[in-house]
Amino acid sequence: MINKISIKGPASYKNMAVFETDKNINLIYGLNGSGKSTLSEFLRKRTDNEYAECSISPLLDEDAEEILVYNENYVNDVFYSSDTQKGIFSLSKENAGARKRIDAANAALQVANRDFQKQELLQEKELEAWTSTKSIFANRFWQIKTQYTGGDRVLEYCFTGLKSSKELLLNHIVGLAKPSNKLVDSIDQLKEEIQRLNEAKGTQIPLIQEITFSAGGIEIDSLFKEVITGNANSRVAKLIDSLHNSDWVKVGLSFDTKDICPFCQRPYLDDDIIAELRSYFNEDYEKAVADIESKGKTYKDSIDLIPDIDAFTNIPIIHELEQTFALAFRAYKEAVNSNLIEIRKKYQTPSQIVELENTSTKLGVVNSIIQQANAIIVEFNKKVVGIDGELAIIKKKFWNRLRYDYDQSVTDYNNQKASTENKIRACETAKQHVQSLIDEQKAIIEAEQQSVVNIEESINHINTMLVDMGIIDFKITKCREEGLYRIVRGEDGNSVFRTLSEGERTIISVLYFVETCQGILDRSKTQKKRIIVIDDPVSSLSTMYVFNIGRLLKNVFYPELIKDSTQETGFLMKRKFEQVFILTHSLYFFYEMTDMREPQRHAYQSLFRVSKSVAGSKIETMHYEHIQSDYHTYWMTIKDPDTHPALIANCMRNIIEYFFNFVEKRDLNNVFIQDKFKQPKYQAFQRYINRESHSLGQNINDFKDFDYNIFMDGLKMVFLEMGYSEHYKKMMKLK
Repeated sequence: MINKISIKGPASYKNMAVFETDKNINLIYGLNGSGKSTLSEFLRKRTDNEYAECSISPLLDEDAEEILVYNENYVNDVFYSSDTQKGIFSLSKENAGARKRIDAANAALQVANRDFQKQELLQEKELEAWTSTKSIFANRFWQIKTQYTGGDRVLEYCFTGLKSSKELLLNHIVGLAKPSNKLVDSIDQLKEEIQRLNEAKGTQIPLIQEITFSAGGIEIDSLFKEVITGNANSRVAKLIDSLHNSDWVKVGLSFDTKDICPFCQRPYLDDDIIAELRSYFNEDYEKAVADIESKGKTYKDSIDLIPDIDAFTNIPIIHELEQTFALAFRAYKEAVNSNLIEIRKKYQTPSQIVELENTSTKLGVVNSIIQQANAIIVEFNKKVVGIDGELAIIKKKFWNRLRYDYDQSVTDYNNQKASTENKIRACETAKQHVQSLIDEQKAIIEAEQQSVVNIEESINHINTMLVDMGIIDFKITKCREEGLYRIVRGEDGNSVFRTLSEGERTIISVLYFVETCQGILDRSKTQKKRIIVIDDPVSSLSTMYVFNIGRLLKNVFYPELIKDSTQETGFLMKRKFEQVFILTHSLYFFYEMTDMREPQRHAYQSLFRVSKSVAGSKIETMHYEHIQSDYHTYWMTIKDPDTHPALIANCMRNIIEYFFNFVEKRDLNNVFIQDKFKQPKYQAFQRYINRESHSLGQNINDFKDFDYNIFMDGLKMVFLEMGYSEHYKKMMKLK
């Protein structure tokens, strides 16, 4: 069943026209040229390109529903393109058993179709729910892209191919395996590594030279543990050695003068005492002291050669070793400087024993840190050389980190996806089971129909209806070719459709279509739910035939109504067809097809009007109270200045002809010969009205300009000049 029709694009539908209905019978009224045929042709050829912007809702279930359309193009296809028509198959009345079996199969088929639709609906709901859930996860994972792209763009390359679609990023994340090993690198660390690689620009970092100390042997020299004394044979040696003051004496001698003793500060009493003291500090003593001095100088020079290493501060990749190196280097420098102090002490007091620290261990610690730094630099330099491969490794680490961080979200996603897939599989299994039942019932129907369908019954129906209408000049007959009809006169077997009058063609085509709706054209196919569209079935028919066609359509297509207070409408409706749309330009026929009983009408009918203006065609809801005669409708049409000029002019001509020719029996020729109508501004109006032809195309399109006000003024003048001003005023007041 169609609940909504939207049409835009073809013919006069410049803007989207929409109408909605929930009724079984839908009557649509509109003047010729308003857009009715375009509407019916859309329903007949929905998939054609010209209807790309048109739609029906809900979409048609092609397996269970079909739309049958009667319009001018249908008549051309069925009757004008061939001398024969397809036979309409129906069930033989004699085979009651087959009918019962087909009815039972159809009933079972309807149940199965409902079950199938139920599973499809359930499946759609699951898919819709999953789509919503999936969107939530996609938005959650999209935050990764928002967070790590843009800005410094360091990690931008990790999102190559993933930035344009939330679904792509979602599939990428959930497709990653959870890392099995503990992750070491943080996102910030990875960013720093990428930045360093980018900043290096292919240039390798030089290694740090290890520290060498050539004076390390001095630290273990035994000289510094010796007590250095003077000449043991000296007269004062025993005294100096016992007092352990050789260093004091040595220093005191440097203050020697010729008159005053540097020790007692008195004049010399014995001139030989200074000489004796000097003899104590012999050549061996001086040599030992000189050796200490030399070693001290060498040690200091080696200390001065120890470099100040700033690499740990200047090279970012080894910043982590900076503090460790600083502590070790400071400890080493303090140690060698302390040894230098001790050497200086030894030089000043050779008789004292000093302990020098062996700094090789501390130097080894310093150099081991340098070795660690160099190992990092070597590894980094390898990355600089193979930067593309290294960026790929970092990219993998990046996604492993995110996969680890979003593990709970990925787990939730996979669980919900698996649950949805299980439910959908259950629906598919149920659908397959129901489909087997559907196929089984269709096979039963097809087998029964093959043996009991015939076309004679449809021939009899059509010919009987022709006779009932008083038409005996032609009839439908069966062709020699199986399953075909032919329209003939008398016993002549030649097709005579093209020789029929326009009204006769309309009648036979309508009867054929009505019979088609009740039967099938292909005996191998099962009958589906049918939506019937009938466009202008009374075109060119006399009033008598209009009444007959109206009665026929009501009998065949209108539902049965049974009073039932339990129903919302007050009636229980037994549909004969899924839905029916009847379009007409005849207000009389429209009125004839409308149920005058208000409760019943509201239960199963909807009324609509199609109209056209300069803005295009539109479809509006119509109420029963709006139904007026064709004559009134013409007046309503001309009062809308937005109506197409050709339609306004045509309605004016119909008004004048209807009123003066059929009502008043007056001749208008004397009116148009008056001077007033010879004025230039009325030439277009007068030329159109005062001629016999109804050919609107030649009449109106001859004029480049259509002035609505002049045409309305001309119409008014016709009624005033003929003495019918009151009638004009009355009709212009119509609402």
